[in-house]
Amino acid sequence: MLRWIIRAAAILVILVAAFVVLDFAELLVPVQPDDTASMATTIPGCDGRVLAQGITYKFNDPGQDDVVTVHAAETDAGEIVPDKDATDRTLVLRVAAGPGDTIVGKGGTVFVNDIKFDDITTKPFPQSKVPNEQYFLLGDNRSAAIDSRTFGPVERNAIFAKVFAVYWPLRDISFRLGQFTGQPPGHIDCAG
Repeated sequence: MLRWIIRAAAILVILVAAFVVLDFAELLVPVQPDDTASMATTIPGCDGRVLAQGITYKFNDPGQDDVVTVHAAETDAGEIVPDKDATDRTLVLRVAAGPGDTIVGKGGTVFVNDIKFDDITTKPFPQSKVPNEQYFLLGDNRSAAIDSRTFGPVERNAIFAKVFAVYWPLRDISFRLGQFTGQPPGHIDCAG
C-alpha cells in the first residue's frame, strides 16, 4: 500500500512539474481572457476560460481563422495596445487577415482580398492592407469586440499561442472554435 501511495505521489509531482514547465514556456497555457465579450459566443462571455498551446507558433505562423492569444498592455488612458513584452492583459481573438492581405468591412460583411471572410454581421470599417509580420484580428462578437479595428494590425511577436479548447464553464467545454453566423450578441454585462 505504501509503495502505491509513493508511486501516485511521484506521478502527481511529475505532472505538476510538467504543467509548470509547459506553462512557463508558453507551450500549454490556461487562459482567462481579459475581454471575453470580444469572442462571445465562441468563448462564453464573462467567465469563459480556454486552453492554448504555443508550440505551433514556434514553427509556423498563424493562419486565417485561427483563434489566438495576444499579449497586450493597457495605457494610462485606458487604451488596449498589443505588446509582446506586456503581461498585464491577454486578448483572445480570431485571425482574419495576414501579412499582405487587404481587409475591409462593408455591407455588414468582412472581405479579405475581395473574398467573404465569414457570416458574422459587422459594422463597416475602412479598407486596410496588413503590413509584413502583422495580423488583422477580429473578435467574433463584432458589435462589442476590442480588436484590430480599434488598435490596428497586431505584430506577429505579440501573438503567443493558438487556442484549441474552451474548458470553463464546464457546461461549455468544447474543442470546436468555428465561427457562429448571424448577429453578434453585443454588449455583455458581467457585473450582475
